[in-house]
Amino acid sequence: MGDVIGSLAVFAVVIGVGWLLVRTGAVQSDADTVLTRVCFFAATPALLIGTLADTDLSAVASAGTLAALAAEVLAILSAWLLHRLILHRTTAEATIGALASGYVNAANLGIPVLVLVRGDAIPIAPVLLLQLLVITPATFAILDAVTRRGSPSRLATFTIPVRNPLLLAVVAGVAVNLGGVDLDGIAGGRLREIISTLGRIAVPLMMLSLGMSLAASRLRAPSGEGAPAPPPEPVHNAADRAALRWALGWKLLVLPGIAALGGFGLGLRGPDLLVPVTTACLPTAQNVFMYASRYGVAKPLARDAVLLTTVGFAPIILIAAAVLG
Repeated sequence: MGDVIGSLAVFAVVIGVGWLLVRTGAVQSDADTVLTRVCFFAATPALLIGTLADTDLSAVASAGTLAALAAEVLAILSAWLLHRLILHRTTAEATIGALASGYVNAANLGIPVLVLVRGDAIPIAPVLLLQLLVITPATFAILDAVTRRGSPSRLATFTIPVRNPLLLAVVAGVAVNLGGVDLDGIAGGRLREIISTLGRIAVPLMMLSLGMSLAASRLRAPSGEGAPAPPPEPVHNAADRAALRWALGWKLLVLPGIAALGGFGLGLRGPDLLVPVTTACLPTAQNVFMYASRYGVAKPLARDAVLLTTVGFAPIILIAAAVLG
């Protein structure tokens, strides 16, 4: 428990530095977009390649991984039924509501949080694959069908996941591992050094970027692409407010609860159970706002879910650590 609190305290301080840099005017309000893109296209892929290349891949196919994957799928499906059948949202609105309730920020926050809590980011790789290869294409298919506002090139839309550098990094890391490639033997070890150097900056850059984005959140809405967005639209009616409350409750309470029950049922206890629960506690991913914006559906819900779960996830992780650590 003490180690988790200490790690999260470091996390909070670095986030606070990012927040202060924007609020004091030391950097521009959209400076986080540059850091996010550096992480997305260079630092985080390097971290994933270096980690997966050296790890025992049997650790990926673990009960904790299964619990995390099952929890996310069950949370999204059950949330969709709630938004569609109980809250009487449209199919498109229910889809965004379901993602806001269960699509976790596996890359920008999942990697640094698991590095701090567990010491490595291995458990997040299968979650990234689930989101990029299954959930995202299914979301595009549903929203394309019901809104008829898909991309002019459906091929471009549906190949977005396989062009994602994080997915390519996971594939590359696993290939290096399974192929027995010795990174130290390539270019006199310089390739290993490059990957290691880029990977080491991923976590601090992610935390600084999060602090900057929180400081700038009143000036612009979050964007999955890291680009400035139009002024936020208010959640202005009772139905929207109810949908937001349910999405927040589902994301912050129900999803971690499902992960805890699933992990317990698979025989996980203590720190081992903390891994899927921590993954489930991660906030709603910025991608959800990007999808809502792309199709013009439930943008205020997606935006507010991203911001509020990002602010609220740390106390939930601390509670989980106190109980399970």
